[in-house]
Amino acid sequence: MSADRGQIFKLLETGDNFLKYARPGREERAAAKARKRFDKALALAAGDLEMTKQVSLRLDDLERRDAGDAGDPGASGTEGAEDGSDDRDEGVLTHDLPAHASERVPPGQRLVHRWPVLHVGMAQRFHPRTWRFSVSGACATEVDLSYDEVKALPTVEMRSDFHCVTGWSKLDNLWMGVQAGTILAMAAPAPDATHVLVHAQGSYSANLPLEVLLEDQCVLAWSHNWADLSVRHGWPLRLVAPSLYGWKSVKWVRSFELMTEDRRGFWEERGYHNLGDPWREERFSYQ
Repeated sequence: MSADRGQIFKLLETGDNFLKYARPGREERAAAKARKRFDKALALAAGDLEMTKQVSLRLDDLERRDAGDAGDPGASGTEGAEDGSDDRDEGVLTHDLPAHASERVPPGQRLVHRWPVLHVGMAQRFHPRTWRFSVSGACATEVDLSYDEVKALPTVEMRSDFHCVTGWSKLDNLWMGVQAGTILAMAAPAPDATHVLVHAQGSYSANLPLEVLLEDQCVLAWSHNWADLSVRHGWPLRLVAPSLYGWKSVKWVRSFELMTEDRRGFWEERGYHNLGDPWREERFSYQ
């Protein structure tokens, strides 16, 4: 690893966060700040093909964003609420760690009371009659379900903590949904299936080991803390994989692609860690 890689990725992380946390009406300003960081990173990455590729992917995202491709992951950082709820702020820090959380916050994380909003891309309009969830790839039976069929599956309530790679944690989230393993069982993964590429609407994706999706606490959720998810938090359906950093918990999830070998998703291609275990601080690939 070159001595500059840590510096390059710090610039990339800062630019990413400008875009992720951009508030409605400030997207252009955030994009301009991000571009400055990416341009500086590109200059530092000269001769380093891997880092140059990661910077170039981000600059390409900005170009598509400027072209107005709202369906592309680079199109926007956040979008406005559609349900009137007030969970858009960046979170209120706790100054003292509660006793019940003393062994539940991974290294480098801070607690928030509220639920910060950050993602790439924008939710598309939900059409219940045409919306589908599918499982394909290395499996015995491909699965194709309507939204009503997903919600008719055995429902579970699962309490878990949520850790974002940007450094905040939100404890004691109560999710309602269907276990990911329930839907995967319907597909009967092939014996040599090892990984799953989880696809959102648009072109966002994240890769996870199959064993993570089979964990009991891994759910496809439509409810959070006894209320329907807001659109900006992933409604009508989001994956919740609490053992990994939050970018793996894909919002607006639409399909599982079972694979016999690993293939990187959106952020993994851009240099985020391929697994993302918060207890090991697996944030970035250069580590």
